[in-house]
Amino acid sequence: MAARVLVIGFDAAEATLIERWAAEGILPTFAELTKRGVKSRLANPIDTLPGAIWPELVSGISCGKRPHYYHPHQLVTGEARARKIDLDDIDPNEFYWVQASNAGRRVAAIDNVQTVPAANFNGIQLFEWGMHDRHYTECSEPPELFDEINERHGAYPIRSCDDHGETEQGYEALRQDLLDAVDVKTNMLVDLLGREHWDLFTCAFSESHCVGHQFWHFQDPSHPWYHRPYAERFRDAMKDVYRRIDQGIGRVIEAAGSEPTVLVFCSHGMGPYIDGPQLLPEFLVRLGMASAGHSKTSYVARRMQALLRSVPRSWHHRVKRMKDLRLVRTAQAAAGNLYYPLESPRTRVAAIRNNRCGALRLNLKGREPFGCIEPGPEADALMDELRRELVALEDPATGRPIVKTVISATEAFGPDHHPDVPDLMVVFRTDSDPIAACRSPRVGEIRVPINDRLVPRSGDHTTESRLWAFGPAIEAGVTLPPANVLDVAPTVLRLLDVPLSDTFDGQPIPGVVPAPALV
Repeated sequence: MAARVLVIGFDAAEATLIERWAAEGILPTFAELTKRGVKSRLANPIDTLPGAIWPELVSGISCGKRPHYYHPHQLVTGEARARKIDLDDIDPNEFYWVQASNAGRRVAAIDNVQTVPAANFNGIQLFEWGMHDRHYTECSEPPELFDEINERHGAYPIRSCDDHGETEQGYEALRQDLLDAVDVKTNMLVDLLGREHWDLFTCAFSESHCVGHQFWHFQDPSHPWYHRPYAERFRDAMKDVYRRIDQGIGRVIEAAGSEPTVLVFCSHGMGPYIDGPQLLPEFLVRLGMASAGHSKTSYVARRMQALLRSVPRSWHHRVKRMKDLRLVRTAQAAAGNLYYPLESPRTRVAAIRNNRCGALRLNLKGREPFGCIEPGPEADALMDELRRELVALEDPATGRPIVKTVISATEAFGPDHHPDVPDLMVVFRTDSDPIAACRSPRVGEIRVPINDRLVPRSGDHTTESRLWAFGPAIEAGVTLPPANVLDVAPTVLRLLDVPLSDTFDGQPIPGVVPAPALV
């Protein structure tokens, strides 16, 4: 059996490391991808709405229109308190594999990130079986496929990659689990590929995401955690997991048959965990724009953070397994809601969760349930003030600015953007030590730690997205002009001769799609 088009996602893998290790012979599959086909750098929304990268990849629709950017805890227009994005909030008909299915193509969609099931699907679907992020539901279509995979290949070895307790034994167990997880996933994918001929087989490896978050500091001499007692033992942990995925991708490509068109992409990259957004709630309080009762450094928030940090590191794995993680999730949700004080008309601006970027939302009349800011000149003046004060923030130790740029929703997505998009997005410097403090003449000095003990991560996401592609009609050894993550979905559909709808914000990539097909 074989696949006509094979799409493999490499979740949160640092492309610069892949390119270096491929050139050194450590990742032979990626070296072969570069030799046999084309490569392109992909632009992405990492400096606006980082959590929207996967939704953009799988739909080709801009996050300015479909703003699903913080799945665990997002604010929705008309609601004053953030909530989890639910299954009902997602339209699976926007996914490229569902559009292929609707056009009569036979499709297997396996463990694609931040996606949900579609009805009346022409093929098989598997969701959140072996993932870094599990936001919706573990399921399959047909329903019995999930249990069948577990019986044949074993359950996926990892439930959470944050519960190693920062001990040598914990890190070693996680490293081995990640290697085993790649093997289990590879065996499962090869099995499913061989069951029949697929017009489209689309899947993702997520182990790169986990190993980058947890092991970055062991291979980065500039990281403050680098010189831990057992650094030498785990210096190659990321390289080992990437090498195992490289082997897995090679096996999957081989199982796809003799002449498939293959697309392999890195969703986004991984680098040192810098942060900065955790400073924004207190920053707003100091400016008089938010109630002190909702500040991350207010009494209530300090007590909640003290509770989370008081758990001994050796107990993390126990605490995170208690009552199906309900204790941890309840505490984190309570702390997270301190970011969204829009239930009070006294709040002029709220800090919004947005992964590695800061985000601010004005409490606008007519948009928010307790709005107090008039749209128009008053709102414009407030945003100008926020920009001035944000760019004035500096590192107390070095005097260097900590904010790289501030982008408005209109600047990023145009005047017709979706109302759920934050009003301002704050991009912090990434060429510095971790940002745990700031100061300015107006707000004084603010200090908020970037890590808590239940999320002990040293790696965070970078802007590096890539695409490799080869096939019978694709020229070998070519570096294409930059494209965009939005272009992946329409490219796949064009390769399958599926007509493109007018919903796409991306376009087929020349050099991957043959020139006549672009007409």
